[in-house]
Amino acid sequence: PALIDDVDAGPVDEDGLFHLINAVRGAGSTLLLTARRFPSAWGVRLPDLASRLKAAATVEIHEPDDHLLAGVITKLFADRQVEVEPHVVQYLVRRIERSLATAMRVVERLDRTALERKTPITRALAAETVSAMDEGQGEFEI
Repeated sequence: PALIDDVDAGPVDEDGLFHLINAVRGAGSTLLLTARRFPSAWGVRLPDLASRLKAAATVEIHEPDDHLLAGVITKLFADRQVEVEPHVVQYLVRRIERSLATAMRVVERLDRTALERKTPITRALAAETVSAMDEGQGEFEI
């Protein structure tokens, strides 16, 4: 299997992608492409590549709902062996951007800050972290 993440992040090497698709197909393997836009919006000029992309299955993954985001945040804390009260998780769910990347950044920053201060992760610390994230436009300035 092969994976190309964020294939539409920059200019697409159309010849390279076309040959990769053919090589993967010829090997009887699979190829997963991730992108922010559907292939039809990439502006592909190579007709054979456009045809291959049009024939491929596409799936849109939506932002996580409250239940999923709470579960992800809880698991991210558990992966770090950190116990956090459910009301703190719910506070974060209501206030952070609905993306897994943001959840990962918030959990990492909360864990690091709590370790530095030698304090548990509380709602107040969560509020401080979210506020710093908002003020820093995605960057943490605690």
